[in-house]
Amino acid sequence: MIESKEVATVASIEELDANLASAVSRLFRRVRAEKASDQISDSHRLALALLVKEGPHTLSELSERERVKPPSMNQTVNALVELGYVERRDDPADGRKVILAATTTGQVLIEETRRRFHAWLQAQLAELSPQDREILTRAAVIIHKLADS
Repeated sequence: MIESKEVATVASIEELDANLASAVSRLFRRVRAEKASDQISDSHRLALALLVKEGPHTLSELSERERVKPPSMNQTVNALVELGYVERRDDPADGRKVILAATTTGQVLIEETRRRFHAWLQAQLAELSPQDREILTRAAVIIHKLADS
């Protein structure tokens, strides 16, 4: 059973900020605990997951999407290539560019990580009341809006 602090009202934006930031951080740490490999960091996993979800990208596209500098993304990509999770391909449209793509091994790693996390999350959600699940359904929409702004 999930234990939580009951909050009837939010007294201020500052309190909501602190509570939401804490909750998101704790949930993110829990997501990290479900990863299928301890060989890669969170930044590696996020970059690989983007390649699995959206398909091949250039280094600059990947850097922009993950909001990191190209040299940092290059280090991440180099580690993923070395581990066999990402491969570099020549861009068929522009021979000067290199395309980064998840390998089958990288795809399997991300799929297993997702499977583990969703199994854990679904078990937790099943323990909640229908009312709490409804609240989380509405909160998810709001959180997406916050993340996309």
